[in-house]
Amino acid sequence: MTTSAVPSFVSFWVKGLSIGVVGALALVACGSSSHGAAPPTTSPANAGTVLTKALQELVAGQTAQAKTDFEQVLRLDPKNKYADYNLGYIAQIGGNRSDAETQYRLALAIDPQYGPALYNLAILRTADGATAAAISLYRRAIAADEKDANAHFNLGLLLRQTGNTNDGNAEVTTAVRLKPSLTAAAVAQGVPGLGA
Repeated sequence: MTTSAVPSFVSFWVKGLSIGVVGALALVACGSSSHGAAPPTTSPANAGTVLTKALQELVAGQTAQAKTDFEQVLRLDPKNKYADYNLGYIAQIGGNRSDAETQYRLALAIDPQYGPALYNLAILRTADGATAAAISLYRRAIAADEKDANAHFNLGLLLRQTGNTNDGNAEVTTAVRLKPSLTAAAVAQGVPGLGA
């Protein structure tokens, strides 16, 4: 991704992507996603075991082995949105945006309301300069999980960028209310009413 084509605040989004994924991975490994859905119970027993192993490898930074294991999960359970999503994440952090989008879309074909895939697609659309598409994806991510502070924050920044300052400020304010650690980032973006 070239920085000249990407708004200056995208670096926050990429940071949010990696942090959010690690948190979601830990929850999925324990049997729950960040959106409250448990991994599929209809998957073969050893697909769940391989999925847990792959998630642990990804969190540990062993992306090559994690990729191999997520691919194995899909051979055992072709409708496993977690495997598709995490293969997309691995592709995205590796700079292969086309494969990332393909994998996220496969996850969304299984679960159209899967917030992490919607969120990461919004990051890809923002980097492409497709602001309207990114806004739509962030709104879908928020509809899937109204407490997704990062989605509110990024939506707010995009709305502000397009001149919709009032709605943008409201979204950023919602993000800060949900996740107070975003206050400094909001202040740095010049959102009024949040300064110390």
